[in-house]
Amino acid sequence: MTRQFLAASHNVDHSKPLSTRPAELMDTEQAVKILVAMLYTLKHHLRADWGAYSDRNTLLHPLIHDHDNSPEYMEMMPPGIVGLENRGLGVTLQLALLIEGYINRGFARGWWHGPMSSQLTVQLNTLTAAYGSMETIRLTPVPVSHLIHQKQVLALFGAILPFATVADIDWWTIPMVTVVVFTLYGIDGIASQLEDPFGLDRIDIPLDAIIEDLRAETLVMLDEWRSVVEKEEEQSGTEWGREWFREGPRRRFQSEGAFRD
Repeated sequence: MTRQFLAASHNVDHSKPLSTRPAELMDTEQAVKILVAMLYTLKHHLRADWGAYSDRNTLLHPLIHDHDNSPEYMEMMPPGIVGLENRGLGVTLQLALLIEGYINRGFARGWWHGPMSSQLTVQLNTLTAAYGSMETIRLTPVPVSHLIHQKQVLALFGAILPFATVADIDWWTIPMVTVVVFTLYGIDGIASQLEDPFGLDRIDIPLDAIIEDLRAETLVMLDEWRSVVEKEEEQSGTEWGREWFREGPRRRFQSEGAFRD
């Protein structure tokens, strides 16, 4: 989606008034950053950090860990957004609404035709569906009754096995039973660890590394996109492009009030 957003939005219609260009470019830049912010909010949600709190006078702020309040995370959030998790709406879904609004605006601006707009919406739906699937994994533990029964069966099997094999293999019963019971209880322990693969254990999915890699790649594409747009504006004889890129995205959004439906 990032590639499609950047590739389509910089090739704008120069017949439009130049006054519309800064708002459109700011819209695209913030939409790309929101895509990255969705990954951070998804990570917080899966780790039960419950990403944010909110009140009428407070912007979005992470709660649990110090690294959640890092500039790398907060600069991706749209200015002025207020978390609604206290009302039951996850931040990831809240950001998905903004992305869908951007897709609709891009279609209205003629950046992409109907089939491409539909494809972008499908990709966004796939992302939110994956979010729901991972949330289901996170919030659906193995039933307690199953865990109790499983441990009871393993204990009973380990207690009966020596008596079933001692007549045939004599003293080899001791090492054989030890290996078998150790193996079965090891499998049971591994299953318990894999029940929540989104945590901070070494065997869990490295969400931090994956998200940081995606953020770095996205920022590189965004910098290259800025360079392309700046060159395009210089060739067209306009001077606002260079000044706009030097201001910084957060200041621009706060001053211009962009990215509003």
